[in-house]
Amino acid sequence: MRKSKSLIGLSIVGQTDGTQLGRVRDLIFDHEANQVLALVLSERDLFGLVEAHIVPWREVQSVGKDMVLVKNGDSQIPLREDKRVRALIDTHRDTILSGTQIFTSGGEHLGTLADMVIDEQTGRVTGYEMSGGFMADTLHGKKFLPGSTELAFGQDAAIVPPEAADELQNLQKQNLQK
Repeated sequence: MRKSKSLIGLSIVGQTDGTQLGRVRDLIFDHEANQVLALVLSERDLFGLVEAHIVPWREVQSVGKDMVLVKNGDSQIPLREDKRVRALIDTHRDTILSGTQIFTSGGEHLGTLADMVIDEQTGRVTGYEMSGGFMADTLHGKKFLPGSTELAFGQDAAIVPPEAADELQNLQKQNLQK
């Protein structure tokens, strides 16, 4: 398991040909499938002259401490060539998950999304790290919301069922008892 932010800046190298493709600039996440779909190598430039390039997650062979190994140099493709990723970008262009406020459907504020924990093999999200603020994080640590929790991401907030608050409290009590 690995935090998604720890992938940013890692080199991407082709395993069979040793080609250096670049560095991970961002991740493309499908919140309906609860999975990372692609690593962003380059974004479209200001004038639209250079198109964005990605490495689809299916090309990832392994994620190490210092690099991401992909099949080969051909693992990099223009974003427009992956229809699923392109559709996701077109419909959720302004979605930035980090910093999203998380509320229960009953209106209780649970915290702010700090990071996602992903399975390096599949790209599936196994959970979400939530911040309760500097003081709360310092005193109690960040909270962990399991990936199995139903999350509805919107433009301004994410909504979870009321049971998620109870689950967070139970997990926090377990951690305090350790």
